[in-house]
Amino acid sequence: MKPNNDLTVSPEDLYEFQNIIGVQFNDTKYLIQALLHSSLFSGDKTKLDAFKKVNDLESDNYEKLEYLGDSVLGLIVAEYFYHDEEIEEYARAQKRTIEGVLTDIKKILASNESLKPLAEDIKLEKYILYGVLENISDIFDDVIEALIAAIHLDQGYIEANNFVCNHFDLRGALGKIDGLNPKGKLSEICDKNGGDFPEYRLLDEQGPDHKKMFTIGLYICGEQVSIGIGNKIKDAEADAAEKYLKKMGSTN
Repeated sequence: MKPNNDLTVSPEDLYEFQNIIGVQFNDTKYLIQALLHSSLFSGDKTKLDAFKKVNDLESDNYEKLEYLGDSVLGLIVAEYFYHDEEIEEYARAQKRTIEGVLTDIKKILASNESLKPLAEDIKLEKYILYGVLENISDIFDDVIEALIAAIHLDQGYIEANNFVCNHFDLRGALGKIDGLNPKGKLSEICDKNGGDFPEYRLLDEQGPDHKKMFTIGLYICGEQVSIGIGNKIKDAEADAAEKYLKKMGSTN
């Protein structure tokens, strides 16, 4: 979505998106803020400031809303599973704390892999306000978390909770925990085998600040065994660990 020549955002586009997500905002400035990426106007600060003023925005992008949305999602997850006996049984069987399991569930729900189908369902790419991005799908998870926060600020917690429960697979997340932490699984295998623990080394870093791409080498006993790539160092490390686990035949 691109701003109009007068830097306003099309009311028709905003109305259309609200109908898709099933939420009608009292003040669409929260929705606009949630959809605003820092690449809009290609870093032209003067134009961005004018855009903020015209649309009554508080920030240059969605990042503050994303942070808030992450916290709201955590509360929704905790409340959803509060009376759930299955999660207690899982935690006991895995000798883990409830807090740890809930943290993993939130990670799964907020991951880009989990949210890409939702982004496609709500046609998110069409409505994000951005300039030039190599791969816009890499920010879908961030924008959706910002959207949760925008709903919370404008409509309140109940409406944010309804949005998450309607669009997120809360129940299915528990069954995906085992595949969440390839780094932890690899460390556990190395510990049981009495070998050296995995070492992750940064091999390359490319791209502008808002669009970094990291290459990480995974080393066991000083030997490089795999290479991972990701937009964040932790994602590249996880990618390297997962690739090595597949080589070992230990993904299951």
